Amino acid sequence: MRDGHYVIDMRARPPTAEVLRYFTPEHVRFFAQRLGMHELPASYQEGSVERFFAEADAAGVDRMVVVNRIVPAAGGSPASDVSNEHIAEIVDQHPQRLLGVAGIDVGGDFGDPLEQTRHAVEHLGMRGIHISPTRSALATHADDRRLYPLYDLCLELDVPVIIMTGPFAGPRIEDTHPRHVQQVAADFPRLKLVCGHGCWPFAEAMLGVAYRHENVFVSPDAYLFMPGAEPLIAATRGFLQDQILYGSAYPVREVDKSLDDYLALGFSSEVLDKTLHRNAARVLGL
Repeated sequence: MRDGHYVIDMRARPPTAEVLRYFTPEHVRFFAQRLGMHELPASYQEGSVERFFAEADAAGVDRMVVVNRIVPAAGGSPASDVSNEHIAEIVDQHPQRLLGVAGIDVGGDFGDPLEQTRHAVEHLGMRGIHISPTRSALATHADDRRLYPLYDLCLELDVPVIIMTGPFAGPRIEDTHPRHVQQVAADFPRLKLVCGHGCWPFAEAMLGVAYRHENVFVSPDAYLFMPGAEPLIAATRGFLQDQILYGSAYPVREVDKSLDDYLALGFSSEVLDKTLHRNAARVLGL
């Protein structure tokens, strides 16, 4: 608890040996420096899951969502092949602290996406899936009709789809534009869609999509503190308070300092209750 609020961090990956195969020091330092972090978290530097939880305890973070990413190497970015089984194992070891979201490669390089999704939800207990369409072999966007059977399945399983919508979603900055999410939101109005990294730097366009579609949730995490994100902050005081999800993006930003910075934005107690807990609980079916 922090200041009387239960806190769910929507994006924090424990520094296990398997996770750190992708989050190498060079990789993390590149993002951390640009996201305003002057020193990498001690838990990351030590590769210590125990210290990771200690940092979360000190910050007052109750639960963290481990959003897995499974993608082939693309556009200069390394492959990420941490298995969903590993994520399920670490979640099972800490069921009161962690929640798992499966990484699904829509291009099929790591297995059939539909089979992988059903297995992850029904057998591994994952709370949703995370996809990066533009970084897959399909080299496409979320509104590609070839992905619609996957969305149908997620509706059947009643789990959300987290879409990679950060500035490295694909080779071009336009790949992260929220227009690719809007068509999906319109075609699947009951499907909970989460824009991971909040489509930054297209904050105002992101607001337009979220305003029109209540099934679109914005999870800007570390990018909430980047230049150009001010419209997201302003909207969180209004209509967006029911659709925004707090996250730190650890290890590219600290679990504790991220929450400190979020609280310093001066949101009301009602907004904090929603964005730190209730919205995430609704999306994840808690």
